[in-house]
Amino acid sequence: MQAPTHILTGILLLVIFQAIFPTAQLWLQVVVVLPLCFASHFIIDASAIITFHPPKAEWKDWFWVTYHLLIYIGSVVILVFFLVDYWWVIIVANLPDIVDWIILRAIFKKEPVLHKGADKLRNFLFRRTPNWNHKRWTVIIEFAIIGVLLLSVLLLINFT
Repeated sequence: MQAPTHILTGILLLVIFQAIFPTAQLWLQVVVVLPLCFASHFIIDASAIITFHPPKAEWKDWFWVTYHLLIYIGSVVILVFFLVDYWWVIIVANLPDIVDWIILRAIFKKEPVLHKGADKLRNFLFRRTPNWNHKRWTVIIEFAIIGVLLLSVLLLINFT
């Protein structure tokens, strides 16, 4: 799935922990929440089989470009509002993408390493799930997930 999904999941994991354990010290939040944020990335990516997620960039496809432009803009907007308070969970929730797509692929021109785990998890958890990666209508699923995550984060922040 896309960056907003990972960003908001990391934030949600932290605010849930803080809601359950409001007096937990920072070191305990780090020890408990960071592994969850890292693991969440693989679960989310494994489930991306049900969203619009073609394996290769399709720069000549207006729909692909528009969708990704909206995702990039949404990511920036979310970061503007949440980065200061939640930077560490945002980084860890996105660490597999940072390592595989930025450090390994873009800088060192190497193949992704961490996402092979997401592929294995997908094959295990979702082997009977239809692959909708090329179905344009499935952007609705991703936007719905992002909306639910954002609403959950905002509600938990405001009520704790």
